[in-house]
Amino acid sequence: MTIMKILFDSVYVHNGGGKEILDLVINYICEHELESYFLFLLDRRYSVPSHIEKKLEFLKISSSEKGRKNFYKKNFFQFYFCFSNIPPPVNSVKNASIYFHNDLFLNPTKSNLGFITIIKNLIKKFYIISKTKKNYDWCVQTELMKKKLNNIYGIENKKIHVLPIFDSNKIISKKTNNSFVYVCNSSKHKNHKRLMDAFIEASVKFGGKLHLKLTLSKNDFKKSVYNITNAPSNLLIQNIGILSKKKLSSLYLESKFLIFPSLNESLGLPLIEAVNRGCFVIASDKKYVREVVNPSIFFNPYSSASISEAIIKSVSNKSIKKSELIIENKIDTFIKYLMSHV
Repeated sequence: MTIMKILFDSVYVHNGGGKEILDLVINYICEHELESYFLFLLDRRYSVPSHIEKKLEFLKISSSEKGRKNFYKKNFFQFYFCFSNIPPPVNSVKNASIYFHNDLFLNPTKSNLGFITIIKNLIKKFYIISKTKKNYDWCVQTELMKKKLNNIYGIENKKIHVLPIFDSNKIISKKTNNSFVYVCNSSKHKNHKRLMDAFIEASVKFGGKLHLKLTLSKNDFKKSVYNITNAPSNLLIQNIGILSKKKLSSLYLESKFLIFPSLNESLGLPLIEAVNRGCFVIASDKKYVREVVNPSIFFNPYSSASISEAIIKSVSNKSIKKSELIIENKIDTFIKYLMSHV
């Protein structure tokens, strides 16, 4: 039986920030001609970038632990890298690392989500713990996530590597005044109700036109608070939908402000993307934000009045301070880490 070198297991990753990071990793590996060292185990729903599909060795399976387990039982590798938060599904694996990037699996009962989602995430949390071994390595995106993983899962600090990955390209363009964007999904922790209340309050107090653009799916927007609430005439709320990377970049470029009221994030990729596209970031006063950027304005995400005040301050202040990136892209270090196991 042939033992291959590195399994890159990304089952369950097919959209959102996880897909963005996976795309970057795959592109980097192919650009540096390292693809022969890897087999990518991909989620069936994930679309491989067309320009590298023929170069990449990959297998797609359904998103289930049964599918993962069957694959692991039949194939052996020198090193296993589990990109989807979850350790190897079989006990025979000795040399593995897990990229943990979902804050919601750490402390589900404090995640501000619905009851059913909390129960599901609790089950996932205990499953992850049951599959964890002391000799496994872990990779996270921030020092805050490292601290949480150590405190909640009991992983030794020396086994946790902080390796954030994101697109570092910067593009600046002319912005549309009073234009806000919130790049998000419909999850409860994204704090949509308070944001809607804040924009209504701000539009009444400010008097001028305000424009908020969202990136929800069509179905999620139809059911959202934005669609069922009567907005003042000077407030335009527009759902752009789920966008490709290129179109999302254009959305940032035309928007003056990123507003980010999320209550929990493992990284907060839109914070990075927005700064790299010249947006002023108006964000929650939360630890995850302080790990990534110095925003132009902080607000209390649990208070619609505080969010409203930040909105008015941002459009009224002609000398608002520029947002700055704190975090450093470590994709080079990440790939070196993977290759050190060959």
